[in-house]
Amino acid sequence: MITIFTCTLSSLAMSLLATNPAPSSTPVQSAPTAATQAAPTQSAPWPKNDAGLNALGEKLTKSWFGQIAAKDWTAVEQQLHPSFQRINFEGAFDRAAEIIEIKALGLGSAKFSTFHATRVGEALVVTCMVKASESVGGSKLSADETGRLGVWKWFDGGWQLTAWVSLNMPEARPAPSAPRFAGDAAINAQGQALVANFLALQHDKKIDAFSAMLAEGMQAANFKGLKLRPDMIKGAEAATVDTAVIADARTTIAGDLTIVTCTLTMGQKVGWSTLPAKPAPFMAVFQTSKTAAGASVVQVIALGNTNKPE
Repeated sequence: MITIFTCTLSSLAMSLLATNPAPSSTPVQSAPTAATQAAPTQSAPWPKNDAGLNALGEKLTKSWFGQIAAKDWTAVEQQLHPSFQRINFEGAFDRAAEIIEIKALGLGSAKFSTFHATRVGEALVVTCMVKASESVGGSKLSADETGRLGVWKWFDGGWQLTAWVSLNMPEARPAPSAPRFAGDAAINAQGQALVANFLALQHDKKIDAFSAMLAEGMQAANFKGLKLRPDMIKGAEAATVDTAVIADARTTIAGDLTIVTCTLTMGQKVGWSTLPAKPAPFMAVFQTSKTAAGASVVQVIALGNTNKPE
């Protein structure tokens, strides 16, 4: 069963809309709110075309890796938004825990390929494949090419990283540990509700409603690689999934972004592949926007799932 928190969610009145509106039976929900939320202080310098977006995503990602490899910790800390979250095979990290982990990462040379960047509202979603020398806890990780996903947003005159997913892990994925931070219990519960609703749509084969929750330009990183919105819809149509069991949800808010991480147990059968029903770190980044009529819309702009076939 899905873990139930004792707090009461704030107004469940936010419609889920997309290019193709969901059926009237689509569950409604609200994005988490916080007493204080950082917001961009000025407009981002957006490129004019897709090539420019890809170039920007590549520049930001390579600079980020370069800062870590050079042990430029001042630059690293400046790059991370206060509401930053990251998942890898170990679990979820907030900004403070990430800074500690990065300093012990042991990152060496890195080679990059397959950059793809999309603009979703005022967020930049970037995916790429990375082949890097990395070690965690003194143990070297695979040097194979694996997927990465980052969500960037313009704050206080510069690009800051709000979410990061790394799919580099040992050949035999170990059970994840607990999140490295507690977060706010009420906001964590609201984030869990968003994820539970989203995954229930896939489980129940409510494909129109599921599709409506995926923003144009959203991207995902999972065991099949780097995926776009049409891939996720096709996968939802073809996959058979277990009821989601969500634990250790953590939610942070960065402007109009709600970043939710959790430990997800959800077996899946996708074509000839089977994902085991074992706990795995999972991330969903939701974005709140407004329609021309002023209605609020909550959609997924990025997904990361560290589960993989055995």
